[in-house]
Amino acid sequence: MIYMRSRALIASAFVLGCIFTMTLSQQNTDQKIVGPKNGISINNVKEYRKMFRVNEKPIDMVAETALMCAPPQARYGPHYNPGVVYYINDIARQGIKTYSDTKQFPVGSIIVKEKQESRTEGSVQIITVMKKVRAESSEDSWDYKMFDVRNWAEVDTSSQQTARINRSCIECHRTYKSNDYVSGRGIDLLLGKSQPKN
Repeated sequence: MIYMRSRALIASAFVLGCIFTMTLSQQNTDQKIVGPKNGISINNVKEYRKMFRVNEKPIDMVAETALMCAPPQARYGPHYNPGVVYYINDIARQGIKTYSDTKQFPVGSIIVKEKQESRTEGSVQIITVMKKVRAESSEDSWDYKMFDVRNWAEVDTSSQQTARINRSCIECHRTYKSNDYVSGRGIDLLLGKSQPKN
């Protein structure tokens, strides 16, 4: 009788151990799935103009960036005069204070580039956003997104329709590894080293 109870206890302990292991494993899987969701959401940036505005006047957009980060079906012509305004959240703003020493932004930093088609706030169609999601400086330490602000939809940059030059965000940003993957021009502006052009 005691032998049967011992075996029943052992079997019960084994079953409970298996259930515990499966539950723990599922939680770890859920955390891995949740990880990327810590990236950029529309809610993070829908009110980006309440963030700190880095440059008062739009600055010139680099020609290649203008092509890569243009809205779908963009029309170019003599009146196309794109400019960029940077916005950063409080975490990025605090990170700028230590950036010169650390060469990294803190996790949670958000940098928004507002693409103005004709250098007016009313001409914005696209914003591009970077959010620091890992406390390291690697190609996957930032999440990158592009949003069409006219209908607050994410732009699929892998789509043939939207990709003017067949490159993803990181393909360009990896050249700025020494700046924690933020463009040299962006770093200069964030650190107050560049003045907007008229």
